[in-house]
Amino acid sequence: MRMKISEIKINPGRRDTQQRNVEELARSIAAVGLMNPITVTQDNTLIAGLHRLEAVKLLGWTEIECVVSKADGLQAELAEIDENFVRAGLSHRELGDLLLRRKELYEAIHPETRQGQRNGQTAKNANSSLLETKSFAQDTADKLGVSKRTVEQLVQTARDLTPEAKKTIRDAGDKITKRAALKISRLPPDQQEEAAAILTIAPPTQKKPDTADLESLLKEFKAHAQRFISGMTAFDRQADTFARMSYIQSNELWNSAVAVTDVIRAFSKKVNHIKDELQGDHSHEN
Repeated sequence: MRMKISEIKINPGRRDTQQRNVEELARSIAAVGLMNPITVTQDNTLIAGLHRLEAVKLLGWTEIECVVSKADGLQAELAEIDENFVRAGLSHRELGDLLLRRKELYEAIHPETRQGQRNGQTAKNANSSLLETKSFAQDTADKLGVSKRTVEQLVQTARDLTPEAKKTIRDAGDKITKRAALKISRLPPDQQEEAAAILTIAPPTQKKPDTADLESLLKEFKAHAQRFISGMTAFDRQADTFARMSYIQSNELWNSAVAVTDVIRAFSKKVNHIKDELQGDHSHEN
């Protein structure tokens, strides 16, 4: 159905649109028309499609095609939050606040999924529909395409940070990572703001190694590994002599070999852990 744009209501707490996206969408709509209608509640409150609505306003439209959802109250607010998930530019703090509110709504609509309920049931003889209801973390993880652990950590951060610490983190922009915000949220409330403030003081910028530096380091590592391999090849020719060693000597031999393996495994684990942290700092769990 078509509705007058002037009759559509927008909740005041909704995130602002991104002007560049609105302008790009307006050009697309002008060329091919509005492919997907917006969604509103039965009292004309917008659920999904704020960018589309702002785009057609930019084009001078006075009416827009819309779908009227039967959802109202908590269901409508939940749908509106889910619509915000697809928006670009959400900081980890903003996403955490959205998830915290989504948890409240989801568990109010599905009380059987609250923590402490037996496997999502309210009783041992709960019907199959209750058994099929996903937990908040699983439902949200599926919608976002992230792990349950990521959802739980974002909610924990948003729930446990004090208002003062949240403001400091918000004002800090990219200086405080998602991982750092989680650690701050686990501190006693009276220590959080100070800890966040300390992290806003940027450390000296470390020079990022260029390709030549990385290639040189890789070459050095490979040469070191090759020297080790060459040494082992020399020992290989004396295998029959090693075979005559006593039990104690053999133990010392293999303990030495295991120690080398342990060092290599520890180094590999450390490199991969740092790589995961670097990737995590540049995504939402993303």
